[in-house]
Amino acid sequence: MPVNLLVLTGVLACAGGKPGGGGPGGTGGDGETGGRQGATGGTAGRATGGSSGTGGAGTGGAPDGSAGTGGAGAGDAGPAVPDAGMDAPGAASPLRIFWIDTEGGAATLLVAPDGQTLLADAGWAGARDPGRIAAVLAQVGAKKIDYLLATHFHEDHTGGMANLVKLVPAVTFVDHGNTVEPSDPGYALYTSALGSSARRMSVKAGDKLQLGGVEITFVSSHGQVTAPLAGAAANPACAGARTKRDVPDEDPRSVGFLARYGTFEFVDLGDLTWEVEGQLACPMNRLGPVDLFQSSQHGTDDSNARQLVHGLAPQVIVVNCGAGKGGGTESFETFQSSPGIKDIWQVHRVTRLDAAHNTDEALTANVAATDFNLSATVNADGSFTVSNGRTQQSRSYQAR
Repeated sequence: MPVNLLVLTGVLACAGGKPGGGGPGGTGGDGETGGRQGATGGTAGRATGGSSGTGGAGTGGAPDGSAGTGGAGAGDAGPAVPDAGMDAPGAASPLRIFWIDTEGGAATLLVAPDGQTLLADAGWAGARDPGRIAAVLAQVGAKKIDYLLATHFHEDHTGGMANLVKLVPAVTFVDHGNTVEPSDPGYALYTSALGSSARRMSVKAGDKLQLGGVEITFVSSHGQVTAPLAGAAANPACAGARTKRDVPDEDPRSVGFLARYGTFEFVDLGDLTWEVEGQLACPMNRLGPVDLFQSSQHGTDDSNARQLVHGLAPQVIVVNCGAGKGGGTESFETFQSSPGIKDIWQVHRVTRLDAAHNTDEALTANVAATDFNLSATVNADGSFTVSNGRTQQSRSYQAR
């Protein structure tokens, strides 16, 4: 049954860290304790660096029980997770968003200020994508996925879920209801992940849930769209808006959501198609302007209707494409001409497109190698920073 409002509680997760060395070893009452605390230092190195950490040996304690010293833990550098920002002392914790490289699939992770998590999609079947997602979850200190959202049942979105939940348990599964495309293996992989004991929540457009201090509004589901939200407004981009023919598969049934933290708003519509996007956009923009938009359907021309993108008028667009999957000439030109756009970030450089239809390499996570992510850190005042895991460079944007 759809749930209109869920209030969650959780524990604060560690912030994502920079590549680097391990954490320091602790002190202990004897050599054994020192060694254990040295291993704890290694674990801290793993959380910071993004890869494995090794605890150093502890020195022996004196016979009278005085403290031995734990050795330093060594953590390998971890390029896959960019610096998602550490809180200044006394500052409110941020919302963090990660676009994890699934090479043309999708995996968008939200980590709420209190550490609760929502993962929208989990990439392809096999070991690679679940492993990458689990590594990011470990690096932010998450021991479970509070909400595992299948935007729709295509293999590039749900293929990795069955293997992922073997690595990190999921508490609640979220979807649009049963598939309309049973021939795609994505639904069988999803139900395999779901099993018989997990909680399943099939949402309708307009349903909400509370993820820590982040309000999630489901704006599309199973081909339906939400009623106008509080920020809805007339949309001049509807004048002369084009239509495109939809296909009766899973894409137009995607669960799309708007995440609001303070004044900041982020929209992820999964693979929602042009025609359903048009229902959100015209004759009124039902969502209002937003700060950050994840391009629909990996940035292809089958989605990303001009009337929607220009109506949302985001400051930043993230294209979760692969090197050989996603992107489009029409969509990229729509992004470039959107009112108020400041930057377009891409998870991959799209090899079939020319330089004019790819963003700058500085804003691209994967150019030649793979397994680099993009992330955003959103402050309580609505300002946010987007970071590139390959270059470790960031750009910051002010609240509107």
